[in-house]
Amino acid sequence: MFDIALATCASLPELDSDNALLIPALAERGLRARPVVWNAPEVDWSQPQMTVIRATWDYHHQRADFLTWAEHVASLNALWNPLDILRRNTHKFYLRDLEGQGILIVPTLWLEQGAQVNLASLMMQHNWSRVILKPAVSASAHATLLITSECVEAGQAHLEQYLPGNDMLLQPFLSTVTSSRERSLIFIDGVFTHAIERAPALNLDASAEDRLITAQEDELSLSQRLLTLLPTQPLYARVDLIHDEAGMLRLMELELVEPGLWLALAPHAVEHFADAIARKVKVGRRVL
Repeated sequence: MFDIALATCASLPELDSDNALLIPALAERGLRARPVVWNAPEVDWSQPQMTVIRATWDYHHQRADFLTWAEHVASLNALWNPLDILRRNTHKFYLRDLEGQGILIVPTLWLEQGAQVNLASLMMQHNWSRVILKPAVSASAHATLLITSECVEAGQAHLEQYLPGNDMLLQPFLSTVTSSRERSLIFIDGVFTHAIERAPALNLDASAEDRLITAQEDELSLSQRLLTLLPTQPLYARVDLIHDEAGMLRLMELELVEPGLWLALAPHAVEHFADAIARKVKVGRRVL
């Protein structure tokens, strides 16, 4: 028997080293936690009192199955983050909804599944010499491509490979990804815990490393505003931000499904996370 299932994927059955820090922290609070592969057929999800999604880093290959699993788990124990958040946040068109609520995002063209798109024409129309093309259901930069005006043909081929079966996003590449860089703010149960300056994705700077930083007031303000727009306060959230070339602060992603949280760089966040889980378990026991 155990209290907390830390949902992971088959390639990380014992979790990654970062998320595994939660196991001893929860044990100190009298809670037995263990990693459980989310789509392992033998698992009885009625056993734990709570399931916390942590390293389900293959869900984007089978989103429908993942959401069906999440609905099943939510019927048997307390699932965090909750199902309504998962349904919305597993498809990147949620960014379009946030933009409609006044959030400044990276400029985006929303390419719907099956559409006929001429990439060169779109880049010329918007005066974009470098763009990022990505599926709307994606994680860990899966099928994400940086396209320059010199390799539009490769980008068009990528588009024609993925767009027939997937919604996609087309965005200008922001050069600040490699200068001032992307910055991630982490929140646990609505409370800001730490911020990270991110090494550029897509191997744009192989020598760069993620590092702990101090969040700026405008970053905190935007992040806290974002959390108020959600239907439910999440147990964990990561707000990925960037300043564009004009200095405007923009949202890149609001990660609410299975974000990496760099817990090893912020030991106090591990304690706060464990405390938050323990509080929710206590509330659940009181309700029962």
